[in-house]
Amino acid sequence: MDSGSKTEQISEDTSAIKEMLSAMNIKVDTISPIRLGKYDPTSSARRRPVRIRLPHTDDAADVIRLSGKLKSIDKFKLVSLSRDRTPAQIGYYKRIKQQLIDRTLAGETG
Repeated sequence: MDSGSKTEQISEDTSAIKEMLSAMNIKVDTISPIRLGKYDPTSSARRRPVRIRLPHTDDAADVIRLSGKLKSIDKFKLVSLSRDRTPAQIGYYKRIKQQLIDRTLAGETG
């Protein structure tokens, strides 16, 4: 990918993200989009995920909290949002999920 197309992609990502945030009534001045994964020019059918960095953690919490609004907008119906978890958080959720499975298999309910 040459630098011109990379700059264009960042600009397109930024405007799309700002439009999405505007649809959720969230005002953010600075957005830093980063495409994840390896760029493959032969696979244009599937877009790579975008990670955005917001200036305040409260902004990120608002985005996740209000992400349900996007499902009612046709343009954003297929958009999925999630928090970027640290390796420690991923390990914690795996342990908790395994505890739930073990308790359920042992017959515990509710």
